[in-house]
This record gives sequence, structure tokens and C-alpha cells, in this order.
Amino acid sequence: MIDQKRRKPKIFNVNSQLETRNSQPGFTLLEVLVALAVLSLALVVLLGLRNRDVGLVTETRYLTAATALARMKMVETGMEGFPEIGEMAGEFGEGYPEFRWHRVISSTPFDYVREVRISVMWGKNDRESVELVNYVFEEQ
Repeated sequence: MIDQKRRKPKIFNVNSQLETRNSQPGFTLLEVLVALAVLSLALVVLLGLRNRDVGLVTETRYLTAATALARMKMVETGMEGFPEIGEMAGEFGEGYPEFRWHRVISSTPFDYVREVRISVMWGKNDRESVELVNYVFEEQ
């Protein structure tokens, strides 16, 4: 009987269990949801930038090819000698079926100088274009 008197009854303390639960390491559901929202927003922005980058690469390829083709046409015009005033247009053939060219040779205030304007167009209704302008002198 002496042993029974020495035992103290256990008291159930609700506050101590709540304190131990809240002091455990980890994240709350709200913190996890906020982190997921920030991550998803960042991924959407990055995917949008990637798609824009792909479009810019395609546009740059067309612009580079059109510039090279316009320079080639300008060299061909220069090799013909002193050009006659007028207009010409055409295509570049099988190698570049999406590109077309237009050449305008016009007079200047000087009889021995001609303005050569070459445009290379591509895209729907030739909306995209590159234009080079050069002046050719008649050799005397």
C-alpha cells in the first residue's frame, strides 16, 4: 500500500501536446501552396520566353538569308556594267522558293550615276523585306 501512495497520477495536458506539434520542423500547407504558386508562375514565364526565342531564331534566319540574297543580286547588277533605267523582278529558284526580289534602277541628278535599289521579300503577301541601295558610276 505504501507504493500506491507514492505514485502521482498522470495529468493529461492538452496545451503541452499542441506546443510539441507546433514546434516540430516542417512546412504548413499554406507555405507549400504559396511555394507551388510561385514556382508555377516562374515556369509559365520561362516557357513564354522560350517560345519567343524560337520565333526570333526563325525570323533571324530569314533576315540573314534575305540579306545575303540581296547582296548577291547587287553584285550581279554591278557585274553587268552601267545599268539601264528600269525595273525587274523575279525569284531565286529552287534553293530559296520563299524569297522574291525586285530591282529598281533610277536616275540621279548626275547622268553618270544610277541608283540601284534591290528588295528581297518573303512571308505572307511579302510582308517581310530587306532593301539594299547602291550607287553605280559610269566609267569614263
